[in-house]
Amino acid sequence: MHWTEKLFVEDSELFRAAIEARFEKTPEEIDGLVGLFNEYDVPGEGLVLDLACGIGRISVPLAKLGYQVVGVDLSPSYIGFARDYAEREGVSDKTRFIVGDMREVETVLSEYPECFEIVINMWTSMGYWDEETDLSILRQCWSLTKPSGFFLMHTVNRDSLVRRFQARDFSIDEEGLVVLMDRTLDLETSRMVNYWSYYRKEGEDLRFLNRMEINHRVYSLHELREQFSEAGWSVVEAYGGLDQRVLTTDTFSMVLVAQKQ
Repeated sequence: MHWTEKLFVEDSELFRAAIEARFEKTPEEIDGLVGLFNEYDVPGEGLVLDLACGIGRISVPLAKLGYQVVGVDLSPSYIGFARDYAEREGVSDKTRFIVGDMREVETVLSEYPECFEIVINMWTSMGYWDEETDLSILRQCWSLTKPSGFFLMHTVNRDSLVRRFQARDFSIDEEGLVVLMDRTLDLETSRMVNYWSYYRKEGEDLRFLNRMEINHRVYSLHELREQFSEAGWSVVEAYGGLDQRVLTTDTFSMVLVAQKQ
């Protein structure tokens, strides 16, 4: 079983805590996305594809602003959460959430040929398999996007990651979930492997729950430019964050905006 199926399908509830922790960052991320949408003239009621949408953390707020959003994710659990979230927020009519593998996104969304104004891929949600697979996903998204439409990728900046690499870290949430994170970074392959060990705090003790692997390819700007170009896109700008700051080796995030050629 590939690690994505284990993490996002078989044991999806454990990783969901990490996703939910991002909710506090959501307002500023939405502000940044809307700023970029305006910068590149994405229509206010345009159709948006949220690729690897997770629990709808980004999709639902965009729908509340008037965008029509289609979210695709591998996890049935996350898609169920996203649908419930959209219903609670009153935007079920502006969202559609579909269980699907992004490696087959063109087939999953076969009813949407050249329909999307923009594809967004947030929080380093690509690079899970290999470079050929990433290229295939970009090509499939090209086919789903309107002429002159856009792809916006929000990912980690490899050059910054190398500079500030931290081999071990931990987190504790309000409910007593403890996550110990061990990381390795292969400089030859640019693959980062994370092992997350989950514990539940019980008094002074920790009860072991599970151990998960996250293994993904991290990219430098020039590598992504080449990959997007090969897939038929033209990278029109790169930023160090959704707030359009300048991309440097100190900016941990990297945002690419590419246009369909």
